[in-house]
Amino acid sequence: MERYVANELKKLDVEIGKRIFAITKEKKIKFHPSPLQAKIIKYLVENEGKEIYQKDLEEVFGVSKATISGVLLTMEKNKTIKRIASKSDARQKRIVLPERSKEIYKEVKETFKTLNEDLIKNISKDELERFYKTIEKMRNNIRNNEGGIKTLW
Repeated sequence: MERYVANELKKLDVEIGKRIFAITKEKKIKFHPSPLQAKIIKYLVENEGKEIYQKDLEEVFGVSKATISGVLLTMEKNKTIKRIASKSDARQKRIVLPERSKEIYKEVKETFKTLNEDLIKNISKDELERFYKTIEKMRNNIRNNEGGIKTLW
């Protein structure tokens, strides 16, 4: 039976999702942000002190206005972000993190550290470096449309 890279990556993605769930359960983490929510929290933590607006997040994450708007609305409802008036333009709302989200960031960071350790266990530094180089080549192939992924049909 022929194996396809995309299928193998999807299977790995499913296993990663299961492992993340197991880790959060083991650590008794109650809040499970979506991948985009986790990225937004990380970005806001790393850029604390800067004025960040919805438009900035659209650009940084390459998502549409509608997508980021929906995610931010959910996050606001879950009290993982706050929108407050800008110091320089009262019409715009800055996006800031309450203390709760800083704790969520620490939990997410620890979860991914544990996940990464699980993923690279029994893999040498050379194998890991080859893997990273191979993945980068695949991303470039897709971006440049030089390769492409075979379909099942």
